[in-house]
Amino acid sequence: MSLMGSNHTYSGRYNRRLVFDLIRAAGGISRRDLVQVTGLKAQTMSNICRDLIDRSLVVESIQQEGARGAPQKRLQVRADAGCCLGIHVDRDGLLGIVCDLAGQELGRETASASLEDPSDTIRAIADITQRLRSVAADCPAWGIGIAMPTLQEAEFEHPVGPPGWDAWSRIPVAEAIEDSCGLPTIIENDATAAAVAELRAGRASGLTHYVHIFVGHGLGAGIINDSMPLQGFWNNAGEIGLLTWPAEFTNPDADGQTPFSIDELAAMLSCESKEIARPGVLEQLYAQRNSVLMRWLDLNSRRLRLLVSLLENIMDPQTIIVGGHFPPALNNSLIDRAYPLLPSVSARSERDIPRLCAGALGPGAAAIGAAMLPVIAHGSPDFRRLSSMRGRSQTMDFERRFDRVAGAPTDDDPSS
Repeated sequence: MSLMGSNHTYSGRYNRRLVFDLIRAAGGISRRDLVQVTGLKAQTMSNICRDLIDRSLVVESIQQEGARGAPQKRLQVRADAGCCLGIHVDRDGLLGIVCDLAGQELGRETASASLEDPSDTIRAIADITQRLRSVAADCPAWGIGIAMPTLQEAEFEHPVGPPGWDAWSRIPVAEAIEDSCGLPTIIENDATAAAVAELRAGRASGLTHYVHIFVGHGLGAGIINDSMPLQGFWNNAGEIGLLTWPAEFTNPDADGQTPFSIDELAAMLSCESKEIARPGVLEQLYAQRNSVLMRWLDLNSRRLRLLVSLLENIMDPQTIIVGGHFPPALNNSLIDRAYPLLPSVSARSERDIPRLCAGALGPGAAAIGAAMLPVIAHGSPDFRRLSSMRGRSQTMDFERRFDRVAGAPTDDDPSS
């Protein structure tokens, strides 16, 4: 845990980030409401708002509140004051998205790459970055978020990383992408990036504590604690794909494959995973009620029931969301078969949302969440809870690297 002193400079930078983040989250809020929420003095709030307006990060407009009464002034983040890029690096290729500061998607691009060759993938990332920036040429780019499997960057007693990712071991990915693209870069686990997306723009909107189970070629969980990702000491919180399952949940037809995964299902179907990853293939198998797929759903619904019980009793979330690469029909079937869920601390008589439900953003969630990371890094008071050193070999001043809100960028900032 990093502790910061409360000197005046730090307090000022924290308050600017706090006010910006509250304005962004509210979509429109008055100065009076900001004073009430933050406890800051009215003059202090006025100074912060004036600074954000002068730097074209925030606009203030007048809205008439009904037929009577004085019109209200409301602050909003200028959506076109910047854009952020998010790229999901996966075995099936790259998906890139560019969003404005309000989270509105401006464009998306896909690309293929030889993921066994990191240099080829980084070149593909640079190419897709150039194409995405041309879509939002009038908006300064605040940075790139990269969502990818991240276990290969750590040192373990035994190999635990995803198959085919061995070449990425010990490569300073963030630094390599910054050198290639010229933009500040944040690396995040794909499950955690998807969790951030659902929190800010999807099914988990308005929640503060939830778990996102991300199903793809592997299995992971993005854990949101107090509205920010829970990283763990080694930045590996949520690596549920490494769990040891009870004997009754083993799958002799897919020995060695990660539970829930596309690879496990492909092994059961005796085909390559890329064959069932093509659009429409899994939907057709489900419509036909393919016997192998039905067995996979039955096995993994029983696994999911146990997994939900474990996560609920350990993390005490508001809900658990299932997302990832599988189409909605399979996702929903998996969830429906998991009910009735096992008893846990989450089995409460009064609930606003189900204990287990499907995500709203589909397979693009990881890329969407990745695009939100630079906004958090530049404009949230809790930015230190991101994995600032993931994919880096050298220590850097994370706050100065991502400084659009707390202080004006330096003249040599390549993203200006």
